[in-house]
This record gives sequence, structure tokens and C-alpha cells, in this order.
Amino acid sequence: MKKDNLSDLDLVRQITQDQWKPELEQASSRFHITIAWVAVILDPVFALTDYINIHDQWKSMLVIRISVSMITLASLLLRDKFKLSSHLIAAIPFLLISLQNAFVYRFIGVDHILGQNLNYMALLLGAGMFVLWRWEYSAVMILVSALATGFFLSLNPALSVNQFSVNGGLLLAAMGLFAGVLIQTRYNLVIKEIRARLALKASNEAIRLQAQEIKHINENLERLVHERTSELENKNKALEEAAFINAHKLRSPVASILGLVSLFKDQPLNKELQTINSHLQVSAEKLDGIVSSITEAIERGDKKT
Repeated sequence: MKKDNLSDLDLVRQITQDQWKPELEQASSRFHITIAWVAVILDPVFALTDYINIHDQWKSMLVIRISVSMITLASLLLRDKFKLSSHLIAAIPFLLISLQNAFVYRFIGVDHILGQNLNYMALLLGAGMFVLWRWEYSAVMILVSALATGFFLSLNPALSVNQFSVNGGLLLAAMGLFAGVLIQTRYNLVIKEIRARLALKASNEAIRLQAQEIKHINENLERLVHERTSELENKNKALEEAAFINAHKLRSPVASILGLVSLFKDQPLNKELQTINSHLQVSAEKLDGIVSSITEAIERGDKKT
């Protein structure tokens, strides 16, 4: 089990940045486009909270909100034409809405500061749930939001830093840090998931190639077995023909020669012809023995086969 786990980790480590980065862009693009469309639709709707929190300035804020919505919409519509990255698509509404919310602190009173801080927290929470980028981007966004909030708070004589902090300001700061951590955690998890998925895909591809190689080897083995079988069948046929020739066509003349030799024995022959007949008999008997040996060898071969 440990060896298998180590091999799995090795496969994941072999996935390079060039491999997982396009997958990450594709995954983050879905989230970033979604949050951009949410901003386009919901940011003007939140003008209702401006009507409650800053009644005197809600019309001005409505213009700002509609402007932010239109800029975000334009980035979505022109994304393909200008090849805008999904990070920029998400950064535009995040930054603009952050500055928009910070601008509210210029006019808001103490009675409505908590509601405004809750609205700001909703933005940070939404960003934490949908944005996928490196921690540096989050740090820049949170820093810009904090500086803008501090700047507009300093321009509001009706609201002190202490009043802001007590009425959700500290919680807002904590939410900003939490959103940054949440974004980074999700970013790391998505990368791990992508690398694991690509490693699994590579493993499956390797298994598929091995299966094809095994299939190819099996096909070659079947072909070799078929060829070898055909070769053995041809040899067996040749042996059968040789056995037939040896047993019938070759042995028959030998038997005839032995018969003639036997007849010559009964005839009155001079000494020289008797010697020749004797040698002929010996040679014929040797030839008959050789033929018999060949026949026996072929028969033994057939039994082994």
C-alpha cells in the first residue's frame, strides 16, 4: 500500500506547471466570470441599502453602482476580443466595488455603519468563495481596500475610527484576512485536484498503452504459434511421405534384390559368381537394415509428436 501511495505521489509530482496551469485557468475562468456576472446584476440592487444608510447620497451612489456594473459588463463582453485574463475579469468588479464601498464611509453616519460593514463583509465573503488566484493578488486588493476605507473615513467628521471599529470595523478587518486565507486555500486545493486528475489521466493513458502493447505481443505470439504449427504440420506430412516411400517404394526393390540373391544360391555358379552373389546379399541385407531403421525412426517420431 505504501509503495502504491509513493508511486501515486511521484505521478502527481511529475505534473509540471505548464501542464496544470491551463487547467487552472479554465477552472478559475468559470468562477471569475460567474462572480463578474453576479456583480453586474447585484451591485445596482444594493442601491437599496444606500437608500437606507446614506439617504441623501443614494442617487449619487446609484450612478456609481451602475457605472461599476457597466464597466464590469464591458470587460465581460470584450473579454474574447482583447483576450482579457479571467483574473482581470474578477479583479475589476472586486476592486471597483471595494472602492465604491470605501467611498460610502465618506458620508455614512454612526447609526448605519454596522449595516455598511456587513455589506462590505458580503463582498469579501463572495470573493473568498469564487476568486481563484495567488495570494499576492489578494494582498494587493485587501491593501487597496483598507487604504481607501481609511482615507474616506478620515474625510468623514461624523465618524471616528473608534466608532468604526466598534460597529463591525474590526470584524470587517478579520473578514478581509479570512477572505485572503480562504482564497489561497481554495487556490492550493484546486491545483492539487488538477494535478491529481492529470496524474490519473496520465496513468490511465500509460495503462492503455501497456494494454495495446500486450495485445500486440499476444497477436505476434498467436501468429508465431500459427506459423510454427503450420511448419510442424508440413514436416509431419513430409515425414509421412518419407515413411510411405521407405516402407513401400524403397523396401520393395530391396526385397526383390534379396529374393534374386536367394535364387542365385540355388543355381550352379562358379566361385567368382558365388563371391559376387555373397557380397550382393550382404549389401542388400545392410540396405534392408537401413531401410528398417529409417522406418522405425520415423514411427518413433510420429509417436512423440
